[in-house]
Amino acid sequence: MEKNISTKVFSFNPSSFAKENLYYVELAGEYFGISDYKVERDYFDSLLMMFIEKGELSIEVGDKSVVVGKDEFILMDCRSPHRYYSKEPISFKWLHIRGNSVFSYSELLARKFGEPVVIKTPTLIEQDFKLLMGLIRGENALEHSISASIHKLLAILSESGSYQTKSIDLAITSAEAYIRQNFNKQISVSEVAASVGLSVYYFTRQFQKHFGVSPYEYLTTQRMVNAKRLLLNSEMNIKWISAACGYNSPSIFIAAFKVRVGMTPTQFRENIIGRMGS
Repeated sequence: MEKNISTKVFSFNPSSFAKENLYYVELAGEYFGISDYKVERDYFDSLLMMFIEKGELSIEVGDKSVVVGKDEFILMDCRSPHRYYSKEPISFKWLHIRGNSVFSYSELLARKFGEPVVIKTPTLIEQDFKLLMGLIRGENALEHSISASIHKLLAILSESGSYQTKSIDLAITSAEAYIRQNFNKQISVSEVAASVGLSVYYFTRQFQKHFGVSPYEYLTTQRMVNAKRLLLNSEMNIKWISAACGYNSPSIFIAAFKVRVGMTPTQFRENIIGRMGS
């Protein structure tokens, strides 16, 4: 069900020459302030480009999911089962593109950025996307100009790997700092991912790539290091140490500590202090 919809939809009938030789658009549109919006397909033979201007859009492709928001650009191969939806008001521009090598580009970009491709800092492509939408809105759709504009967008994305990598590196570094500064609170991996604007799936994969362990294991390690420090350098009881390390239950803390250290916190304290005193 869709409420308060303001839309502009553009449909085209490409020439046979365009279908055989160019990149082309058959459907495009602009949605303004849509609520309760949802699209779900098993298959659609196109590459979808979207630019979010307001609100958030949840996207699922196969078993992968991501939430995108204002000023973010999305590229999605619609040949796989997919759906995208938003319950809150959202405004975005979209177009379905086709062409001889469009899916080769899609596969190349998916290998570089993951699927769906999400560009969270789209400065490099925003103006070109707006130019493309301007061509599509024109009274006389110029097939060759539209094809050239699509090709330019795909080329920019393909050659912007180092730019995107720097952005992701910064996000993961910020997330690692967030964990170190907040391990003593009851934070979750989803909260850490949200703090740097990444989906849990993508964040977890990138964090493990950077640090060799999952975000959850890194968080737990920080908590265990702090727990050992407090056990050896304070007289705090186990309940207070548990809370100081971000656990809301002493029993959960004790179980986690035993799994990673091989003994309970009390045994660790007694054994180490006993050795120091002998």
